[in-house]
Amino acid sequence: FFFQAEDGIRDFCLSRGLGDVYKRQTQSTWGRQMSKGTSEASIRVVCRLRPLNELEKSKGGQLCVQFSNKSIKVKTQNEDGAEGAHDFTFDHIFGPDSTQAQVFTEVAIPVIDNVFRGYNGTIFAYGQTSSGRTFTMEGPSIDSDSHKGLIPRMFDRMFEIIVNASESMEFTVKVSFLEIYNEKIQDLLDPKKNNLQIKD
Repeated sequence: FFFQAEDGIRDFCLSRGLGDVYKRQTQSTWGRQMSKGTSEASIRVVCRLRPLNELEKSKGGQLCVQFSNKSIKVKTQNEDGAEGAHDFTFDHIFGPDSTQAQVFTEVAIPVIDNVFRGYNGTIFAYGQTSSGRTFTMEGPSIDSDSHKGLIPRMFDRMFEIIVNASESMEFTVKVSFLEIYNEKIQDLLDPKKNNLQIKD
């Protein structure tokens, strides 16, 4: 999920035929450091590991990864029983015990703060079904301080900054809420727009 592991972003884009996107973004301000030389504001890729769920536990599932703050080893086993391992490096790794607040502080605060300095900001979650994307981005409850995800926390911080800003500053806030499913884009705020086109 997310942003400076420059090699990780490049490999991700190239593996999905998005080389032109990578080239454009790395040549732009968005792809370079965004503010005062801080690495928090450049492209980074972080990984969040979720704990085993009840079904996995009931079937005797075991954790198949070893991880540190920035590296992870995934253990594998083929049909013949031969074991192997794959190593990956990220800018930060959140373990199964990480909290929503920890992820927000590390990942989202630098993005929001730099948006108010005039830079574009993007956060996206990538992972297979049941990997925890919705839990991380939305959370099981937006009314719970401990469980709400990145999106409600980012809105809270955004409006907190606006409220505390100088009265001489004027802000315009616009919201789009889109769903991409089966390669079709739908505007969830206007259901009639159910086959939108991406324009560069």
